[in-house]
Amino acid sequence: MVGFMATNQCTFHTPVSFPQIPVAALAVEKVGRSSVHYRLALFPPKPTRETPSVDHWDLSDGFFFGHPKLAHFAALACTTGSSVHVFVNPATSKPVGLPKDFRRGLLRLMSPAPG
Repeated sequence: MVGFMATNQCTFHTPVSFPQIPVAALAVEKVGRSSVHYRLALFPPKPTRETPSVDHWDLSDGFFFGHPKLAHFAALACTTGSSVHVFVNPATSKPVGLPKDFRRGLLRLMSPAPG
């Protein structure tokens, strides 16, 4: 199974410049039989004299809503986007169903429906 990026879209709202390091957010919007729809966003750091302290250990499990380090970043995204991956058989390039364990993991990443 190979994932092809079928669509990709990005909208820039505000600039980010060096040495700012934005935090990236990824949400699974929809899981189909052979495709996955993602939403993405970049959030710039809030203006401070110091760069937010984030190391690779912080990123291993990601940040979740309410994590204290998220307070260092703006609430409005500087960039938003979406992407769709279609998973195919590499020999035929025909769509294939997602394996159960892969699907289960993706479903855990689904964003809650807007209230």
